[in-house]
Amino acid sequence: MLRDRFLFLTYLIGILLLTSIYNIQFYLFVMIFLFLISLKDFFKILKKSLISILLFNIIVSISYIFINGFDTKYLMLINLRVLDLTFLTFFILKKINLFNVFSFSKNFSYLLVLSYSQILSFENFLKDFRYAFISRVVKKPSKIDIYNYLSSIILFFLNKSYNNSKEISQAMKSRGFFND
Repeated sequence: MLRDRFLFLTYLIGILLLTSIYNIQFYLFVMIFLFLISLKDFFKILKKSLISILLFNIIVSISYIFINGFDTKYLMLINLRVLDLTFLTFFILKKINLFNVFSFSKNFSYLLVLSYSQILSFENFLKDFRYAFISRVVKKPSKIDIYNYLSSIILFFLNKSYNNSKEISQAMKSRGFFND
């Protein structure tokens, strides 16, 4: 339990450090350091990190180029920073138990349980949608069919999130979490 809290505190300090330095060589050094401490998990976490940040980094980079012109140093800095932060987050989440980290507070533990249960239920919904799609599609769907399917899934998750947030808010109010 103390180990998890220490690693989490170290992670928070690392986040502050990574967001306050503006040196590409530093971020390359951090990636080498992360490689050394993650060893066998490095490529798995790197792949997960790259997939997670791909869309965000493309949008931010293109926006920056349109507004400020092409500055390779700044683009490298921003993209390496986001990669290092994301990699560090995935690495720490793999190494610690968040329930141990927040066990000192009943309120934090409760919020973590709520968040975690939402994540697990959404993950199950996504799997169910994927399996339903695979089982019901005989031939390759057209792009319009795929877009319609994806838009209905997105709408489902937005509605589910909204309804769950209202439900959770009411449950938390009834348990005294809000002082409104």
